[in-house]
Amino acid sequence: MKKILLAGVISFAMVGCVAPAAYQKVESLNEVSQVVEVNGHTQKQIFDASKIWMAKNFKSANDVIQYSDLSTGTIVGKGSMQYPCSGAMDCMANAKDFVTFTIKIDTKDNRARVSFNDLIWKKLPSASGGIVTPGGEYPLNMAQPRKVVETKLNSLIEQYKVDIVNQKSDSNW
Repeated sequence: MKKILLAGVISFAMVGCVAPAAYQKVESLNEVSQVVEVNGHTQKQIFDASKIWMAKNFKSANDVIQYSDLSTGTIVGKGSMQYPCSGAMDCMANAKDFVTFTIKIDTKDNRARVSFNDLIWKKLPSASGGIVTPGGEYPLNMAQPRKVVETKLNSLIEQYKVDIVNQKSDSNW
């Protein structure tokens, strides 16, 4: 019995030492941005393909796209994604949360710059085991949430690159 109790205390102490490091304050994640090379494509082709990508990746492109101008090659939109939790504890606590952002795509011949700004972590109110957690809007300034959101946004940019390169104008149907 003493061994079981001792193992429980040690486990609790180890979790206590690890968990706070993941939620220590760090510099807030304000922007994730990458320049994507799209060789052999004109600015108009990249611009049109970017609008198609937004339509395919967000529930309603008409609601997402707030501004688009072909002459400058700029598309600006507002979007959100489910918080990309990682691990059992993170997912139990944050699975219903989401992250809002502004996405801006600037296009030129052979390249595009994709930027996510105005990142806000929106936590929904919850109650579990008699503990009530209020909802709210928070900056991404804790180590673990910042890391998983940054990783997810970078993966969205990689998906953008693959989709833009693979989109074909098929007029022979």
